[in-house]
Amino acid sequence: MRGRLAQLSLFAVALLIGVLLVGQLRSQAPAIELSSLSAQELSTLVETLQLRNVELSDALADLREQIREYEREEALGQSTLDLSREDLERVLAFAGLAPVTGQGITLEVEGDFDATNVNDLIYELRSAGAEAVAVDDIRITARSVAVLGAEAIEIDGVPIGRYVEIRAIGSPRGLQSAMERPGGLLLQLQQAVGATFRITRETDITLPATERDLAPQAARPVE
Repeated sequence: MRGRLAQLSLFAVALLIGVLLVGQLRSQAPAIELSSLSAQELSTLVETLQLRNVELSDALADLREQIREYEREEALGQSTLDLSREDLERVLAFAGLAPVTGQGITLEVEGDFDATNVNDLIYELRSAGAEAVAVDDIRITARSVAVLGAEAIEIDGVPIGRYVEIRAIGSPRGLQSAMERPGGLLLQLQQAVGATFRITRETDITLPATERDLAPQAARPVE
């Protein structure tokens, strides 16, 4: 009976060891014959496998922490990428390469003005704080200049007539006050060329992107 119990105990221990690390036992060369081990040797082997299991658990915890660190870095990298995209969108909008929307004013002007008068109006709006300007449907960029064409004043190659609608995004009150100030440009145009004008404050203006190719021909980024 005792021999039978001892055999069962030995079998149970062997089964426990196999469940814990069957892969380790398979990888050992030559393979360990559990039936040939004494009780003390089996006990030593169990302790060794338990220590190895603790080491593996610690290694697994380290790997999980490393994964969490990668996930945090990925989230931070995504946040940085989002900020870069926002910066790019602002640059494109400021340069005139993307449509923009916001509050501002609509300035309707009619008169026998020349190209210089049109440029003065655009400059006056920019000086008053306009963040984006369009004359009719022509988005004004850093390269936009009104010139006298073959038959009419042109901006970016597009002719404009005696009546122009200038839309500017910025503070409606600030832009209107600057344009209507005593002795300002509009009053000067009234006296010089008989121009008439009307300013309307707008809560929502949408200006198109420029259709002009703004790629530099000579300049290149500094590396």
